Amino acid sequence: MKRTAKAELRAKPVVELAKQADELRAQLLRGRITGAVEGKPQGGAKRDARRQIARIETFLAEKKKAKA
Repeated sequence: MKRTAKAELRAKPVVELAKQADELRAQLLRGRITGAVEGKPQGGAKRDARRQIARIETFLAEKKKAKA
């Protein structure tokens, strides 16, 4: 991920980050269901989504720690 994309994530408010993480989790769930029903693997999209969720959770923790 490019530095500018990480900077954009850091600049987003907590509510928006949480919403984006929820959307990515829903995307992973849909992918698991599709894989089970249709037999289509997610491939690299699954890995990318998991990593993006981890980045978002890290930024949320930073913001929470800075607020406290």
